[in-house]
Amino acid sequence: MMRIQRTLDEPADHSIRGETERLRLRELQQFVYDAQDAVDEYKFERLRQRMEDQDRRGDGSSRSGRKRKGDKKEPEADPVPVPVPDELAKRVKKILERFNEITRAWNDLQMDENDAPMLEEDEMLPLPTNPYADEINVVGREEDKENVIKLLTAGGSADDRKLSVLSVVGMGGLGKTTLAQLVYNDRRVSKYFDIKGWVHVSPDFSVKNLASRILMSFTRRQCEATEMDDLQDALMEQVQGMKFLLVLDDVWTEDKDLWNALLSPMLSAPLGMILLTTRNESVSRTFQTMPPYHLSFLPADKSWILFKKLAFGSEVQNIHGEFEETGKKIAEKCGGLPLAIKAIASALRFEPMEETWKEILNSEQWELPGSEDNVLPALRLSYDRMPKHLKRCFIFLALLPKRYLFLKDNVINLWMSMDVLKTGGRKRLENIGRLYIDALVQRTMMQRTRSDDELDCFSMHDLVHDLLQFVTEKDFLRIETQYFDGLAQSYRYLSLVVSSSDTNVLLHSAQIPEGLRIFQIVNATDNSNCYSKLFSLNINVTIADPLWQSFRQLRVLDFSHTGLKTLPDSIGDLKLLRYLSLFKTQITNIPESVCGLYNLKVLDARTYSLAEIPQGIKNLVSLRHLMLEKRSPLCMPSGIGQLTKLQSLSRFSIGSGSWHCNIVELHGLVNIHVELFITGLRRVTNVDDAQTANLVNKQHLQKLTMEWADGSLPGRCSHHPGNENDTVVTPELEEAVLESLRPHRNLKELEIANYGGYRYPIWLGHSSFSQLTSITLYDQRCEFLPPLGQLPQLLELSVQWMRGVKHIRDEFCGQGDTRGFPALKDLEFENMPTWVEWSGVADGDFPCLHELKIKESIELRYLPQPLSCSLSKLVIKNCDKLLKLPALPNISSLILKGNLNEELISDLDLPLLRALKVSLSHNIECILLNRNLPLLEFLAIRKCTKLKELVGLSNLRSLKLLNIIGCQKLQLRFDQPLPQQLARLTVLKCPQLEDWFEFQNAELYDQLIQSDYASDEDREALEVLRDDTEDEVEEEFLDIADEEDDEGEEADFGPLGFSIDDDGQED
Repeated sequence: MMRIQRTLDEPADHSIRGETERLRLRELQQFVYDAQDAVDEYKFERLRQRMEDQDRRGDGSSRSGRKRKGDKKEPEADPVPVPVPDELAKRVKKILERFNEITRAWNDLQMDENDAPMLEEDEMLPLPTNPYADEINVVGREEDKENVIKLLTAGGSADDRKLSVLSVVGMGGLGKTTLAQLVYNDRRVSKYFDIKGWVHVSPDFSVKNLASRILMSFTRRQCEATEMDDLQDALMEQVQGMKFLLVLDDVWTEDKDLWNALLSPMLSAPLGMILLTTRNESVSRTFQTMPPYHLSFLPADKSWILFKKLAFGSEVQNIHGEFEETGKKIAEKCGGLPLAIKAIASALRFEPMEETWKEILNSEQWELPGSEDNVLPALRLSYDRMPKHLKRCFIFLALLPKRYLFLKDNVINLWMSMDVLKTGGRKRLENIGRLYIDALVQRTMMQRTRSDDELDCFSMHDLVHDLLQFVTEKDFLRIETQYFDGLAQSYRYLSLVVSSSDTNVLLHSAQIPEGLRIFQIVNATDNSNCYSKLFSLNINVTIADPLWQSFRQLRVLDFSHTGLKTLPDSIGDLKLLRYLSLFKTQITNIPESVCGLYNLKVLDARTYSLAEIPQGIKNLVSLRHLMLEKRSPLCMPSGIGQLTKLQSLSRFSIGSGSWHCNIVELHGLVNIHVELFITGLRRVTNVDDAQTANLVNKQHLQKLTMEWADGSLPGRCSHHPGNENDTVVTPELEEAVLESLRPHRNLKELEIANYGGYRYPIWLGHSSFSQLTSITLYDQRCEFLPPLGQLPQLLELSVQWMRGVKHIRDEFCGQGDTRGFPALKDLEFENMPTWVEWSGVADGDFPCLHELKIKESIELRYLPQPLSCSLSKLVIKNCDKLLKLPALPNISSLILKGNLNEELISDLDLPLLRALKVSLSHNIECILLNRNLPLLEFLAIRKCTKLKELVGLSNLRSLKLLNIIGCQKLQLRFDQPLPQQLARLTVLKCPQLEDWFEFQNAELYDQLIQSDYASDEDREALEVLRDDTEDEVEEEFLDIADEEDDEGEEADFGPLGFSIDDDGQED
């Protein structure tokens, strides 16, 4: 069977074989599927027998997490032969008979022993890298970019319309989207337009959904309106008085009525420009108010430059003559299409033999159907040259919709569950999967859309997606819900795509093909936001009971982002299941029968509604990833420590009583990678148990959270013993427990919450933790902070709710040979109600400090002098008694929020300050702006309800933007001149300033409202003018609505706002 699969892994040959041969191969593939199912079922029976034998011997009760020194691993007994069940034996007989029929009908499969699948050593090595691997390579579009910018900023169409439409027209793969991105992100465009938005338009869009997305792209916040009238009103209000640019990418629909309903509210803007990209000339004619811009093919010289850059690398100087001659001919075959050039050149980067290049040049693929535009043949050739191990993985992406963002770890887990990640050594499967992802990115088959600490998102170009549909058309089916009815029985992999949030999905057995291996419901209701905090739409799913019988061959079952509420006990019959996702469902209980799925490798149960994990979880001996909602009140049963294959366990909840998990079960989980969240540490009453947990040997952990609070709720867990069984925990006991929970020195991030001891352990702050970059200390009774200043790589430190700390002195910086906090960039103190003084900072401490936040510290009087010469941003919130700021020679951004000492704000001597915000200060009556702020460009004063005077405004010679909002008592003198450089003035909800406005010269006022004020560099400083996340957002400042606030709550979705569907791809 392995040799047969080797032949079936040659799709390049399939495309040129005759119809009869393709039919035989199709029959052969069906045989392989059925044979694999039979083999896997027998393996399951053997595993089930082993588990039952262990239970009979009582082995399960002895496999706790505790292990004594000197214990030796017991050798496994020889496996006892397991008889083949009668039903399975009959199926195997029929499968073999069918195979004999196939081979009799076709005797030239041409397989030999060398066809057995082997993993070449170099296939498993990391692929070559270069500094340009992840960059978008754009060649030959400089003139196009300049032309489009001139058209957009020329003031509209010739007849002076308020709303103008410029279409960029061209075939797929030509670079329309890339050109639009270049224009959209140009600093001149950002300066010319007041607001910008970017939306990808799907072929079957709804007007209501698209209106909501446009509004979201303008405001960068979730749209609460749900009715079309409300959306139109919101759009009209948003663009009123604004010059706006809206990019509508990849438009197909020509219906004028739909577009009129969508665009009519935007006529309230004094100037609106719509940049539209489309492949359809008719679309351009339907909406044009300006002549369309036809994007041309790349000329031969530019095509060769792009090809050479990707095939040889940007640093190449000399190219061997034969390579250059062949490469130029291949580039010419691509017909000037950037996507085709990128695909074929990226593939050839891994081909060092000239013969291979000539094979591609002379390939018959160029002449196959579809070659009239040269895109699909180039992609086919690139795909054909791909190593087999990549092909086997890549085809599974055919189940995703076009323009869909997908997470790296989800894809790797799917590959692992389908057994297509192969290793010849000791590498983790997950690491192999990451190598495959990187290889596909380098070959331009997918592109990295966004990457940050939490997320690593990718997408594919439409034409790459079309290629996948071509090579998987017989086995893989991705179908929209409205077309989901009877399906051909040949499909083995099924993806049901839902694109409307009010869709009700009823599934019954007649719809599902037998032998299905993957079934997933894809919630595509605005996938651009699906990994942000805004995405909460669920699909109502109802599954008829007979359907579960059709799922018996499933390996992957994915209900994520649906409204599924229950699972039947019959899910335990899916004995081949390896991947089960209940992410963001409404499941409250996982049936105990799930614990008989011995092949299960991935269980994603990250749903807040889940109350507890089934008791038999310990039987899932193949489980590698158990993903749980970290902050949910979830109970965990004993036995977790027996899952020794676990690679990820996002949450470990400690409880009381025999049913619940004990901390000793962490002992054997030495393979946990990346992150571990431990909650309920207050229930640890034995210091030896904490020592046995063996955190010090968990070398793969990068992030560790230790929370003493109880993570479960008595009302949700039926096994919760109640407080009457709790042991009294003393501060001394908690100190000893934390001392025993010393982590491995490889740790990078540490959070300690609700700790009840009076002092910190010796290990916290020890310089041996040289890789520690982030620490959070939350809600603790300690009176002194630990000496963290000697951690060499610490970049971020957050101290919150430390009620016992009154003084922070020199011990905070630590005793050592190095300066205190040598690498720290961000420091935060919040809710320190008894903190009075901060001192003990010596010259040279905090040499890299960039941002300091001090919030809700009402007793604090003094900050250290000096503090840090590198400090550039300072946030002070509700520190009523703070008398004076220290010398801050390089600070450029200052936020003062809440009640303040009036002298503090009137005595600012900050020569490099560029941005100042004062808000919610209800006690100050006068702000004196002296001449010691020579570079201040942005000033915001908001909701200072008692403020009456603003003195010295004319002293701010560099001021460009002035925002005054919600200052009901503020009055300005009629003879007080405005700063000469002022370019934007915003005044809202200040009734005492109405007469002052009337007095101002109307012409000057109009000039202010319409002026451009901010370059790209200026926008970076505007970050401080945004509200904190707890503030209302209905009055966000006019030109900084697209900047993240000072809390950084909004996810950064890159250059295309909230609608990144195709970042960096050619279209």
